[in-house]
Amino acid sequence: MDDRGRRRDHSASTYEQLRSLIVERRLAPGMPLSAPELAEQLGVSRTPVREAMATLVLEGLAVRTGSNRTIVAPVSVEELGHVLDTRARLEGLIASDAARRVTDADVEILERQIMLMDRLRDDYTQVVRFGAEFHDELQRISGNVLAENLLRIVRGHVDRYRSLTSARPGRASDATDEHKAVFEAVVSRDPERAEAVMRAHIDSAKSVAISLMLERDAAE
Repeated sequence: MDDRGRRRDHSASTYEQLRSLIVERRLAPGMPLSAPELAEQLGVSRTPVREAMATLVLEGLAVRTGSNRTIVAPVSVEELGHVLDTRARLEGLIASDAARRVTDADVEILERQIMLMDRLRDDYTQVVRFGAEFHDELQRISGNVLAENLLRIVRGHVDRYRSLTSARPGRASDATDEHKAVFEAVVSRDPERAEAVMRAHIDSAKSVAISLMLERDAAE
């Protein structure tokens, strides 16, 4: 690998590390981002840190203030709504495309994931895990690379908000049933129904998340 390739890999690694710190809230909303301090913390030079910060600003996980400082993007109920509305549209498109392209081999993979979710439907952590794998599989089946890339940005925001709220009792079981409905629509090769039930699933998650965030804000 030449020097340019090594620099590119180094920059990508620094970006992923910094993004994870924000998504996992080890860098809290509103916290200033200092290139010198982060470079020392991550053991890299300032250049890849500055490049990573610029990318995170473009993705909305960081913002530049009027004083030309960069901070971790604040969180709000309004933004949470925008994030999940955007996710619903992208996930709906992916489900629709997957319903048009799904093969019998794909059905077997999706069915195994749904069976695992159903078996663990009262375990929120495991339902989230297998649900994410189910969504990833739909992305692969859809073949829609652009939607997949856009959704990766949105999911960074989704994961950050998920860490702000706890699970609502019964939500894991409800989410399992919603994934089963998506599965049934996709394997029936019904694009319109697949999109509709996927969007309904995300809208249901949105209602719960906003309710939990409002409760959290009221308690602070």
